[in-house]
Amino acid sequence: MKRKRGQMSEMPKVAVVDRSPDAKAISVVHSVRLEESDLALRLIEQSEKCVKLLSIDGKLEFMNCGGMKAMEIDDPSAIYGKFWWTLWPLNAQDMVRGVFDEAIGGTTSTFEATCATARGNPRRWSVNLKPICSMAGPVVSVLATSREIPFRIED
Repeated sequence: MKRKRGQMSEMPKVAVVDRSPDAKAISVVHSVRLEESDLALRLIEQSEKCVKLLSIDGKLEFMNCGGMKAMEIDDPSAIYGKFWWTLWPLNAQDMVRGVFDEAIGGTTSTFEATCATARGNPRRWSVNLKPICSMAGPVVSVLATSREIPFRIED
């Protein structure tokens, strides 16, 4: 193809194939007719860990089925909308609130503490709090995950 002076030559069209893990995951999601948000929820529901979503002010907005089972909670309406740290024993509430405040400040934090289930059975938990940021940058909620761990001798 000849080009006239000052004209750009036409570039051949090339198909771009995205082979990233994210593109593959999205392809799989679409092949089973799920939306990305549905897949995320189904993955969270499959976790045996207790996965919670806390509002910016610290209220419990969501807990997965694995968490309900681990915490022996029969009725989620009994805990939704409550400040998360109030679900912990009185002697741990200030510490739990402090760790939540760190997460709201943008810091991922972990702690271990004892908290009985809804049925009063004692459990020891390893807890991780991770800030969830909006696309614009500020923290909009906190993801809290916990798993039961063995009691330590000093417990």
